[in-house]
Amino acid sequence: RMKAVLRWVLSNQQIAGLRALRDGMRRAAVSLWSTACRLLPERVVLFLVSHTRLVRKMDYERAEILLQVESDVEYTTRLHSCAKEPETIEWIHSFFRDGDVYYDIGANGGAYALVAAKSFKGKVRVYAFEPSFPTFKQLCTNIVINGCQDCIVPLQVALSDRTTLQVLNYSSLLPGSALHALGTAVDYKGDRFQPTVQQPVLGFSLDDLVKYFDLPFPAHLKLDVDGTELALLRGAANTFGHDALKSVLVEVLEDDRQSKQVIATLENAGLRFHSKHKYVYGGDNGPSSRIYNYIFCR
Repeated sequence: RMKAVLRWVLSNQQIAGLRALRDGMRRAAVSLWSTACRLLPERVVLFLVSHTRLVRKMDYERAEILLQVESDVEYTTRLHSCAKEPETIEWIHSFFRDGDVYYDIGANGGAYALVAAKSFKGKVRVYAFEPSFPTFKQLCTNIVINGCQDCIVPLQVALSDRTTLQVLNYSSLLPGSALHALGTAVDYKGDRFQPTVQQPVLGFSLDDLVKYFDLPFPAHLKLDVDGTELALLRGAANTFGHDALKSVLVEVLEDDRQSKQVIATLENAGLRFHSKHKYVYGGDNGPSSRIYNYIFCR
């Protein structure tokens, strides 16, 4: 809300100045901490690091959800996941029922997996998929500190059209970051980027994963994989075509060629369009203005 007010009151130049000031203060704080770490004995630094933990409450009103915070993106975005995607919260509240199975593909730190678990008091079984190693650590930690280890299963696998080792191109190694790319270093807009690091990860087709590990078919599925949706769907024909699947929420870049194919694939699997919801912070121009969450149901 404060950001919206500032955008309305201040000029673009003034906003850019505030961002530069903020970034400068952050760099100064990091520099000060780095200097202190070099001056302190190593055992003291280890003690401080191992005994310092920032845990904050997420913006969910129906229950207390706590997130461990170790990066700016977690502090500014993940803690405000409900404000960021109110339609996802409403989808969970409206479509889910006790006893349902929910696949959260692209779970990040687990905000929406935790909403499903907490909202239904553990009576929804959640499988949370997150391949990024720093973010997977946060996902597992958040599950534990919220006491949801009995109803949320974290899986550090990348889902695609084939079952093999694949390369994950990291956009950042900060916990809670997103926009990584599986296979080729291409972002959700189709533009190539220089990855921070490349690392092999376990890649599965969803159909193989369900078959090999005897997973229950999902009743609901959230798909947020930053541009690799079509490849994932090619490896999940049985899962998406199964009668057990009642609803799907997928993030798309509207009017994009690949997104049109994603929508057509879901409709061919017997799912019908229910509604679409514009990204709250997408703005009026640029690629983010075309980001929508589409909901399909059977």
